[in-house]
Amino acid sequence: MVFSLEPLNSSGGKMKNRALIIIFIAVFCLSTASVFSAQAEKYEALLGTWDVETESGEYTFTFIFSMDGDTLKGTFTGSSGDADMENLSFEDNKVKFTVDIGMMVIDFSATIEGDALEGMLSMEYGEANISGKKKK
Repeated sequence: MVFSLEPLNSSGGKMKNRALIIIFIAVFCLSTASVFSAQAEKYEALLGTWDVETESGEYTFTFIFSMDGDTLKGTFTGSSGDADMENLSFEDNKVKFTVDIGMMVIDFSATIEGDALEGMLSMEYGEANISGKKKK
C-alpha cells in the first residue's frame, strides 16, 4: 500500500473531500435529529394541551406543554391570563413548575398517568388538589 503526502489538488482529491464533507454533514444531521427525537420521546406523555381544574371545580386552567428544539416549554392559562411556566421539570411522570401571575406565585406539581393528571397547587394562601385530562 502506498501513501502520498501530496496535497489533494487533483479533481479526484477534491471529490473525495466533498464526499467526506457530505458524509460528515449527513451523520451530524442524523445524530442531531435523533437527539431531538429522544427528547420529544422523553416528554411524550406530557406534551400537548391539558384541561385542569381544582378539586372544587371553582378554578380551571389550561396547561400547554411543547418542545422548542430540545427544551421543554410550558404555558399556563387561567382566569388571570397567560404566563410562561418557570422552573419546569418532568421526570418519572412527575411535572413541576411555577407561574407568576403578577399578584401571586403558584407552584404546581402533578403526576401524569396516561391522559390523566393528578396533583396539587400551592400558593401563599394555601393549597388545592388539581386534576386534569389531556386533550386529544
